[in-house]
Parts: sequence; C-alpha cells; structure tokens
Amino acid sequence: MKVLGICGTLVGSKTSILVDSLLKQLQQMLPEVEVDLLDLKNYQLDFCDGRPTMEYSNETQIVIEKITEADAFIIGTTILHGSMPGVLKNLFELVPIPAFTNKCVVFAANGGNHLHYLAIENYVKPIANYLKMFVLPEYVFALSSDFNELNVLKEEKVRETSQIIESYASYLKKLANRSGEVTK
Repeated sequence: MKVLGICGTLVGSKTSILVDSLLKQLQQMLPEVEVDLLDLKNYQLDFCDGRPTMEYSNETQIVIEKITEADAFIIGTTILHGSMPGVLKNLFELVPIPAFTNKCVVFAANGGNHLHYLAIENYVKPIANYLKMFVLPEYVFALSSDFNELNVLKEEKVRETSQIIESYASYLKKLANRSGEVTK
C-alpha cells in the first residue's frame, strides 16, 4: 500500500513539516506501508485548462502519476483567507477523478487563527467527497503556536496527531483487508 502525503501550498514550511510528521507517525504504526511526500513547492504545475492529461508538461504529468499510483493520502494545506490555496485547488482540477476515487484521505491544515479549521469542513472536505474519496472524519489542525521556535511540532500536538493517525492506520488496515492486500 502506498500513502502519498501532499503538501498543498506554496506558502511557508509548516504545512510540509506537519504532513511529514504525520507520514513518519504512520510509517511507525504500519512499517509495511510505503510513504512518500509530494510537496507542491517542488513542482511547476500547469494551470488546469481542460487539455487532456498527456498534453500537460512532464512535471504536471509526474504529479498526476504519483497521485494515480497512491492508494491513500494525507493532504496538507495552509488556510489562506478562509480557504485552501489555489495550488491545491488547481491540483484537484488537474487530476482525473478516478485517481482519487475510493482512496482514503486524512486532512491536515495549519492556519492563522482558531477559526480557520472551518475551511477544512466547508471547502476541503466537500471537494474530497465530490472526488469520491473516503474521508476520515477527524483531521489535524495546527496553529503557529503548535510549533516551537525551531519550527518543530510541539510534543502535545504530536500526541494529538498520533491519535488521529492511529485511527487512519486502522481504517487503512480495514480497507486493505477488504481489497485483499496483505497487512501485518
């Protein structure tokens, strides 16, 4: 099973740190699972304009292929102006719906104030539902205060995220067993 962590922002480093932390926790709980981090900062994606996938740039096609090959996702986003960044919305538009269909996702977001968590419920989850993903009801939300002065997640936030990743790991095991994959 492949779990792809997606850092869906071009702003700052906290989202990438958060997603990477979640992937590492998942890897500790399920060592047989292959994890990878796709940080959109490292790719120059084309804007979605309705072209067939094979007409987009090589970099865009690589990203689409990584998503298509994944069995599940941890998708991270910064909350900007009460919504997700355009780069993540563009990614959702670029990738064909079947690449997301029936794949399990947990969301992780960081925002500037305690009300920004609402963007996950009001903007991000509805898109995942439209794309027919299995959406974990829990999600990770972090504020700047959840990181220390070295930009590392504080221990209390790691404990909180660990409980969510434990639920996610349990769900992944159930899906794997249902599809006939071997899990330990």
